[in-house]
Amino acid sequence: MKKMRVLALTTSYPLYPGSSAGVFVQNLYRRLSVECAIDVICPGDSKRMEATFDDDAAAGIRVHAVRYAPRAWRALAQGAGGVVTGLRRAPWQIALLPGLLLGLFWRCLSRAGDADVIHANWAICGAMAGIAGRLRRRPVITTLRGSDVARATRSWLDRATLGLAVRNSRVVICVSEAMAERLRALFPHRAADIHACLNGADEAFFQIDRKASDGTGLRVLAVGNLIHLKGFDVLIEAVARARHREHMHVSIVGSGPEREPLLALAASRGVSSCFTFVGAVPATDMPKYVSEADVFVLSSRSEGRPNVVVEALAGGLPVISTDLEGVQGMVGNGDTGWLVAVDDPDALAVALDQAAADRVELRRRGDRARAFARTRIGMWTDTARCYEALFQTVLTPGGRPRSSCAE
Repeated sequence: MKKMRVLALTTSYPLYPGSSAGVFVQNLYRRLSVECAIDVICPGDSKRMEATFDDDAAAGIRVHAVRYAPRAWRALAQGAGGVVTGLRRAPWQIALLPGLLLGLFWRCLSRAGDADVIHANWAICGAMAGIAGRLRRRPVITTLRGSDVARATRSWLDRATLGLAVRNSRVVICVSEAMAERLRALFPHRAADIHACLNGADEAFFQIDRKASDGTGLRVLAVGNLIHLKGFDVLIEAVARARHREHMHVSIVGSGPEREPLLALAASRGVSSCFTFVGAVPATDMPKYVSEADVFVLSSRSEGRPNVVVEALAGGLPVISTDLEGVQGMVGNGDTGWLVAVDDPDALAVALDQAAADRVELRRRGDRARAFARTRIGMWTDTARCYEALFQTVLTPGGRPRSSCAE
């Protein structure tokens, strides 16, 4: 049976083992590849050219890395925090942006004729894919992942990009229902075409056997790029203010430009011994870190629907999170964890102290977290089924109805 041909456009995708760039995009495509043939177009990386995981090749996913600059300069898109953070870190790289966008657009345009559907990730890719889809007469589906929608409220350029993506996409997918509702309010004439497909968790997280702590200390896990948006400075300040800080140890998994400033902050607040900066780890290692923690902390200032929270809940970890729109439907205050105000180290310190002081309650919330993940979130295979159904909706009116992705 012939598989549906999907052309995927993204500014973030892992190109080598251990890369954390766009792992959630890869997770989706690996599940979709069971029924769909997928070609991924993404920016090249400075470390290895066109170096894809063996699992991608075995699954039938072909990755096409765009060479938009000399190899040593290709750090604009695939680093911690993506393009926006890359430009903030090194403003001179804005000179590379036209080449990057033109390269992605041209590769998308040249390959679109062989595709049944184009799938774009984030608004900027949706804007480019929308134009390519019109020129090649191919339907476009765009997934918005949170940061693009949030920036549209602050920048006219981001609003214009979002508007172009929505106008030229047959279907728009959001990673949370709250985001979908906000987008429907912004584009009421497209409300019927805006859907929510929730990212799932890998089965390995649901299979985690929680390891009891060998002492009285609270083992805290935090995961994310070391950038301002993730609020690790707030976490450090919260630990410094916590009454039980001597009995807490925080493992921060991730890399990024703020590593040294964060280390300096921890030293200046006298809590260096409370923190281990693990660095970036392969996605396959994350279940191990979840299994060895007692509580997960998300201190972000802004998020869409954070996959790290999904994975923590699936692994049976209670979550202390900032009170963000994309988290509210997953973390229930007093149920699966704690919700605290953004940029409020005092509130975060109180939640950490409560977690450290009452282990019975901590375990109860952890059990509730896993139960919620099983019944309300599901796995990546569930996410893939949602996408497959929406892919079909854009093909059926065109005279090529299919009951599934394969035929």
